[in-house]
Amino acid sequence: MKKQFILDNETIEIDLIEQTPSFVLFKFEGEDYSINLNNILEGKYNLSSAGKNVAVVGVDKYFAVNGVEFTIEAPMRSRTKGRNQDHGQMISPMPGKILKIFVAPGEIVTVGSPILVMEAMKMEHTIKASKDGKIEAILYKEGDQVAGGVELVKLC
Repeated sequence: MKKQFILDNETIEIDLIEQTPSFVLFKFEGEDYSINLNNILEGKYNLSSAGKNVAVVGVDKYFAVNGVEFTIEAPMRSRTKGRNQDHGQMISPMPGKILKIFVAPGEIVTVGSPILVMEAMKMEHTIKASKDGKIEAILYKEGDQVAGGVELVKLC
């Protein structure tokens, strides 16, 4: 399956060969690469290719490989298919720990209001309300470890 990314403002394409919750195998410019996601430690993991391991450090969309820093973003999609912030879903940007919750179920919030703070890769990320609404449910509590891409709060 082809995937596109924006690498330092240039669109690149990879062939995703295999992806599981703990492993990614892809081909880029004719070479196979793999990442074992179980071995991520404090934002550091290994990218393997042709028997060589390269240390990668990543926070959100910012990465460093062998001292070279770059940004990787997903290209904007014109489709509205899939998860959408407009439906009141607030998703964890990456695996991390819930540090502080600022709201309670039933509370009214406005777009941009801080909802919770999570720690990921030794950095704090404030999750903010994606729209005006009422907190329907908080799906985790302070101290919980959460996976990346999971819904944290329901907002209606």
